[in-house]
Amino acid sequence: MKRHAASPVLPLAASAAALLGSLVTAHAEARAPLEQSAAPATCDTPEHHRLDFWLGDWQVFDGTTNELVAVDHIEKHSEGCIIQQTMTFLTDMYRRPGIGHRLTGMSISRFDGEQWVQMWADNQWGAIVFRAPPAPPAAPAAGGSAGSDGPAATIVFVTAIPSRHRDVKLVYESRPDGSVRILQYVAPFGSGKWLQYGDLVYRPNR
Repeated sequence: MKRHAASPVLPLAASAAALLGSLVTAHAEARAPLEQSAAPATCDTPEHHRLDFWLGDWQVFDGTTNELVAVDHIEKHSEGCIIQQTMTFLTDMYRRPGIGHRLTGMSISRFDGEQWVQMWADNQWGAIVFRAPPAPPAAPAAGGSAGSDGPAATIVFVTAIPSRHRDVKLVYESRPDGSVRILQYVAPFGSGKWLQYGDLVYRPNR
C-alpha cells in the first residue's frame, strides 16, 4: 500500500500558533505597570475644595461698568473631583468680529494631586489650557467665608500652552460680600508684561 507524505500544513500552523503566542506573551510582559502616585485617590482634601467659593449660579457683571454681561453656572461632579463651568454671555462682550452670535463656553477644572488644570473651550475663539499651583502652606486652601480684611481665597491660573502667541492669566478672588471677582490679563508670549483686559464680578443669581 502506497504511503502519503506528511502534510506540511500542520507543522506550519503549529509554528504560527507558537509564534503568535510568544508575541502576545512578550506584549503582555512589556506593558507598563499601573501608575503609582502619592496623590490622594479621593477629592476631599483642603486643596480640592480651594475653588468651592466659585460654585453656584451667578450673574456676571463688568467690574468697570457694573453692566450685567453673562450668566454662569459652576458645579462639581464625578465624586466632587471635577468642577464644570457653563457660561453664556448676554452682551457682545468678547464677541468675535464677524460672528453672528454671542459667546458661550464651558470649562473643566481639577486638582490632580500636584497642580490645578483648567481647560476652557467656546463657540468662537477656540480652546485654552491653564494651570495653577497648590496653595502655599500659609495661604487659605479652602473656599470659605471671607474676613473683612480681604478675600478668603485667591487662585491664579496661567496658560500652560500659549494661545495665539500670547499668555493669559486669570486671578480668582472670593470677596467678603460673597461675590467672586475674576481679573483677566494678557501678555505677549514669554514676556511677563501683563495687561489687564477684563474684570468680571460674580454675584449670586437669586
